[in-house]
Order: sequence, then C-alpha cells, then structure tokens
Amino acid sequence: MSLSEYVIMFALVVLLGAGLPGPGDASLIAAGTLAGEGKLNVWIVLAVAMVAWLLGSVIGFVIGERRGRALLDHPGRLEKSRRKLLAKGDRAFGRHNFVASVTMPAFVSGIFRVRFWVFMLGALVAGIGWVGMYVGVSYFLGAEIAKRIGNAGAKALLGVVVIVAIGLAIRAGVAKWRAARQAGPAEAAAPDRLAS
Repeated sequence: MSLSEYVIMFALVVLLGAGLPGPGDASLIAAGTLAGEGKLNVWIVLAVAMVAWLLGSVIGFVIGERRGRALLDHPGRLEKSRRKLLAKGDRAFGRHNFVASVTMPAFVSGIFRVRFWVFMLGALVAGIGWVGMYVGVSYFLGAEIAKRIGNAGAKALLGVVVIVAIGLAIRAGVAKWRAARQAGPAEAAAPDRLAS
C-alpha cells in the first residue's frame, strides 16, 4: 500500500467532481479493483474519493458561478434564449434544483446560481452514488473481470470503439435521411403554391 495511489486517485476524482472530463471514473474503478485484491483499504478509498468528489464539486460550482456565465452570455446564435435562461437563475430548473444538482456537472449549478446548500446536498448524493457504484462494483467484481479479460482488454476496447463508430454513422445516416424526407414534401408543395 502506497500513499501515491490515494493521492493520484484524489487528484483525478477532484477533476471528476468539478465536472471536467478526465480519467476520474477509471481511477475509481482501478482503486476499487486494487482494494478488492487487498492492495488498498476500501474504506480509505471510499473516504478519500468522497472528500475529493465534494472538493471538486465545490471548485466546479465556484468556477461556474464566477466565470461560467460568460460562456452563455455573449452575442450570437440563440442569444435571446440564452439570456432568458440566465435571467431565470436557479428557477431555470423549475422545482428540480436538487435533481439538477445531482445529475448535471457542478459548474452548471454554479452558472445558474443554484442555492449552495441545495447544490451541496445534490453533490453529496451524486458522490455517494457514483463513488459507491464505481468502487463497489470494481471491489467485488474487478479482480474477476480483469482475470477473465486478460490480454483481450485492448481488443475489447477496440471493439467498443468500432461499435460506437458504427452506431454514430447509422444515427447520422438516419438523421440525414429524415431531413431529406421532410424536405421532399416541402419542396413539392412550394411549386403548387406558386401556381395558385
């Protein structure tokens, strides 16, 4: 057991809690797997991950509150809609501030100025859910899955990437087909209107 594993996990989970993309999820899975193998203490992993999640959430909230509004409050496409949404503040979520705090990145709650205590409660629930899920599943199943996958891990990752790429291509093709299909009747109706 080394302090470095906990420190690395802490740093990556802070980024995850702030809502920034990165390997935070993977670090939780790795820590859970190492804890399942007895190389890390699962209770320390959970405690460190929760503290890191909450710290990252607060950092993300503050960044969104202080600097995030500029991302939405600028001239351009949909300017009027964005400014209306910003004017509503935390009322933009209706009565669902708590649900928004649980499901959205921390900086979004900061941008819309969700009340801090509601945000913290949502961040706590989200942290318990995400950290508990990643660490718990990998703690109980990680070593077994790693043993079964073995060297096939890279092939499995490549397979997932190919499947996702095929799915995105199909989705783009369907969207293009639907747009052409909807444009077809509109174009056919246009000459009829001109003749009238």
